Order: sequence, then structure tokens, then C-alpha cells
Amino acid sequence: MGTAAAKYLVERKEVKAVQLVDRDKTKLEQALKSAKNRKLTSRLLDASDRVSITEAIRGFDAALIALPHSACFSADEAAIEAGVNAVDLVFEDAQMKLRSKCLRAGITLIPGCGVAPGIAQILAAEGARELSSVEEIHMLVGGLPQVPRPPLNYRIVFSFEQVLEMYASDHVRVVRDGKIKTTRALSEVERVSFPEPYREMEAFLTDGLATLLYTMKGHVKVMDEKTIRYPGHAEQIKTLIETGLVSTKLVKVNGKNMVPRKLLSAILGPKLALGKEKDVTLLRVTVRGTRGGSDITYEYEMIDCYDAIENVTSMARTTAFTGAIASMMLADHRIDEKGILAPESCFAGSTFKALFQRLAEKNVKISRTVTSRIPNITES
Repeated sequence: MGTAAAKYLVERKEVKAVQLVDRDKTKLEQALKSAKNRKLTSRLLDASDRVSITEAIRGFDAALIALPHSACFSADEAAIEAGVNAVDLVFEDAQMKLRSKCLRAGITLIPGCGVAPGIAQILAAEGARELSSVEEIHMLVGGLPQVPRPPLNYRIVFSFEQVLEMYASDHVRVVRDGKIKTTRALSEVERVSFPEPYREMEAFLTDGLATLLYTMKGHVKVMDEKTIRYPGHAEQIKTLIETGLVSTKLVKVNGKNMVPRKLLSAILGPKLALGKEKDVTLLRVTVRGTRGGSDITYEYEMIDCYDAIENVTSMARTTAFTGAIASMMLADHRIDEKGILAPESCFAGSTFKALFQRLAEKNVKISRTVTSRIPNITES
């Protein structure tokens, strides 16, 4: 994600310099070779080294944080200490508690600003703004191989550890009857259909509402996020969970302690690596409510595919480009409010149009369908 974002940024005329920071020297060298642009420099650092990261960030107009969930919060705090506006591709509830620190430092931090969370939340809020009252918000999103292959008919388009964490969660938050409730991941499996060749897919609950839990609180009756996979995937993962292979509890094997999830990740991770296969990102956001006496439904849809010319995965295009555009808007003060800002709060009106115009320039396109119905007067 970081490499794709850096390459996008150095190609923009208004960007003067980009520094890419990573602990992997090989990845940095590959990124520099891929970008072929003197505006890009690299720095070998570990994200766990808070002092060094703070110094690396200091002096820049904006920072884009593209780290695993386990490392993002520390990097967020480094940006605050450095006094630099920042965008984080991932979301953690703890980030929402950084508001006062951001305000004291005079900076803006935008958490969860990729594709999901990110684009999905932005589209949900855009639909909600056009309604007098919001009844339901449903988000479907999935990063998938274009051609399903065993095992699991899935390929890794980001961290497999994070995927397993998402699947194993028993704290999936949804909104029902206007209240936040919790349930298990992989529940409420439903069949969903996109244009061919993705006509038959499945979707199940995951904990992906992110900032919408805060910005839409008290404004919507039903809200949830589901992950899209090829049919049968949910049952396969449930089998792994039931056998204990996704557990994080230590077990003894030949007298040695072992974490089953670590073992599973080590075995399956290489088998599920995307490699040279091509990926696709499917996204659908449905917002239903009322306006002017009519029932209105907004449906936003995206089908984005691997870019064979630029050799960039769809997940990187939709996630990294979104974060990169947001960081540019922070750098040029197009987004200027301080504190913790949800993506859906940042991108409204002119900034909403600018974001999706820039994404469309990279052929990341969103369609919108509007359905209107006047309720029958006899309906209750």
C-alpha cells in the first residue's frame, strides 16, 4: 500500500518530495526502482522506534500511515508529536480518543481512510446527507482473486493475520433498532450478486462500520458491513475456527508451546499469497431512507480490477490512492479542520467531488443508482 501511494504521489506535479519509510531494505529498493522518480527518497526505519519515526515525519506537510493494526497507533502518536497532519489507512477505536492530543498539536488525523474503511464510509454518508431520515445503511466489500482457486477460493490482498483476526471476532458491531449491538463474524451469510463473472457470491458480517459508529450514531435504524467472498468460504473458515486452528491460546506440541493461529498463518499464508494472480475489489453501499414523502434508495457500486499496465493490485489502487489523495488535501489545506476527522466528515461537497474525480482519473470508478417510491397510503 505504501509503495502504491508513494508512486501515485510523486507523479503529481504539486508534490515536491515524498519519503518512503520501511524496515525492509529490499522493499524500499524495489519501490525506488518501480517509481523511477527523483522526488522519492527512502529511509530504513522500524515503526516501533517511536523517536526515529517522529523525526522522520517532522518537517513534512502530511504523513500517510500504511501499517498493520498492531503498529498504526504508535505511528499516529508519532505524527502528533511531530506536529504533522496524517492519514491512517486502518481504523482502531482507540484513535478516536486522540482528539484532544491532535487539537493541542494543531494537527488533523484522518483514521480509516482507504477503501473499507474509507470509500465505503464516505459513500454511506453522502447518501445519508441527501435524505431527511435514514432507515438503513448496508455495506458490502471484498478483495478477491479474479479467478477462485483452492484452498479457500481466496488470495491475500493484505495482511493474513488481520484476515484471521477479522474472521475470529465475536465483537462484530451492527446497528439494530437504532442501537449498537454485537454479534459474531461470519454470521448472517447471504447470497449477493454482481455483474458477471461475479454473479454468485456470498457475504457475511464483519466488524467494518468503523467511524460510522460515531458519525451516524442516533441517525440510522439499521446499519452493518459484510465481507464478500466466493460461495462456501464462510463454512470453510468456520470449520477452521471450530477445530481450534484460529485460536490464539497456547497449546503444547511435543512439549513446546505453540499458538495455533500463528501456525495456520505460517502454513496457509504462502499458499494464499496473490503472487502473479490478478485481484478484484467489489463494493456496494446501499442507503435507504425518506425525503419529501418518498422512500429513496441510493446504491453505490464499484468493481475495480488489477491494473496490468501499472502492475498494481486493485486493493492497492482503491486503498492507497484514496489515502494518498487525502494526504494531499491535508498538505494543501483543502482539509483544514483540526482534531480527529472521520473520512465521511472530510469528504463532503467539493472535497467529495474532488476525491472521486481523482480516483476516476486512475480508472477507479463508482456508479450510483437512485430508486424512488411513494408509499401506498394504506401501508402502515
